[in-house]
Amino acid sequence: MRKEKPVHFVGIGGCNMSALAGALHQRGYTVTGSDIANGPNVRALTQSGIQVSIGHATSNLPDSSQLVVASLAAVGRTNPEVLQGEEWGVRTVDRAELLAAIMAQHPESIAVSGTRGKSTTTSLVAAVFVAAGLDPTVSVGTTADQGNYRNGGGRHAIVEACEYHRAFHYMQPSAALILNVVHGDHGDYFKNEEDTHSAFHDFAGKIRHGGLLVTSADCPVARTITASQGRRVTFGLAQTADYQAKITSWHDGRPRFTVLHRGTTMGELAPHLLGQHNVTNILGAVAMGHQHGLELDQMRDAVETFAGAPRRLQHLGTRNGVHVYDDKACTPGEAAATMAAIRRATPGNIAIVLRPTSFSRVRDLLNEYPDPFAKGDRIVVTDIYPGRDTEDFGMHARDVVRVLAEAGLDAHYVPDNGTAPDVEAVCAHMSRWARDVSALVTFGPNDVAQVGHAYLDGQR
Repeated sequence: MRKEKPVHFVGIGGCNMSALAGALHQRGYTVTGSDIANGPNVRALTQSGIQVSIGHATSNLPDSSQLVVASLAAVGRTNPEVLQGEEWGVRTVDRAELLAAIMAQHPESIAVSGTRGKSTTTSLVAAVFVAAGLDPTVSVGTTADQGNYRNGGGRHAIVEACEYHRAFHYMQPSAALILNVVHGDHGDYFKNEEDTHSAFHDFAGKIRHGGLLVTSADCPVARTITASQGRRVTFGLAQTADYQAKITSWHDGRPRFTVLHRGTTMGELAPHLLGQHNVTNILGAVAMGHQHGLELDQMRDAVETFAGAPRRLQHLGTRNGVHVYDDKACTPGEAAATMAAIRRATPGNIAIVLRPTSFSRVRDLLNEYPDPFAKGDRIVVTDIYPGRDTEDFGMHARDVVRVLAEAGLDAHYVPDNGTAPDVEAVCAHMSRWARDVSALVTFGPNDVAQVGHAYLDGQR
């Protein structure tokens, strides 16, 4: 591509889209884009010098554009800017295709996949490789204002590989990491469990000849995935894992554990991250690093000082003895891992602000919503954030409140103010509970995090 001709991103504010746009801009390419809202990712890109239009219209597309990039699963081919590009003969590519092209420019590429933990583990692998002086290129699906890309000069590209619409099938990595395979996250696309499983099996088949598959020994589905063209190693708490973690103690919710490689002790780690689920995320990153020639001593500082990916069990602060956490968790299973970690760190009742993400997830996982929570917790449920859904599948936030109440939980519905959470109304509930809880946790898309910030700012 020519650097002076625009590359136009439709939906540039998405986590993965903003990473690609920022990376190309930093490489010297002319980047433009559009999005339906002026969110934090859009603001970060605008501040870096990228021209972003709010709203979708044919006039947003520069007539000299050489490429249109879109998450086609989200915006579709009927988007006016996509249609305008096609009318002008400008090629349109899915963002996953562009990411795969960037990966292909590197002799070694690592794709981190799984239905849970991708962003954290991608960030961990990147931190390990950066600390080792390998200068990798990185793309991860987190927020642009906190850095979701890195242009490196080394041999490695490290990327988050998303399964939605089988986007990761564009990739042909030299190494792939599969953290887990749990059905229920993308019920608007995957037909059933077998459909989800087949997507990951096929992804493993994309690994380059002579490549590497690092996969979980704890996940029943991941255990069945093989690397037809290369070697395969496993990680987990299971004794059968090639890389095994043995947890020896807990300190304020943080684990200390020994790492063994095929029965031989490599050493001990005491990470900053909370929770047992992060033990396996860390172990996957360590296994990948070790398979690329790094010793545990070379990885220890990067692992133990890693503070986490943005909005993944992120500690925002403390006020009046109440610890405030924010987590993107889209499913009850993800919320359960976060809640278990927080209960170890801050024993006591917990206040939860739950913003369910996507009607299709609520439909498929409705009866699982009580699982992460305990009697004594205080739960506010806002309206469902639609995400990519174009229909409500007959679901409403009151359905979530109903199943929580049927499980004996203290749950309340607080309608949105427009299309965003009613922060004042939610905080009014928080003020009544503040003396009875040890922590406040917000679950859901970016806009729910403002509740935690409002509480910390003393608004309630």
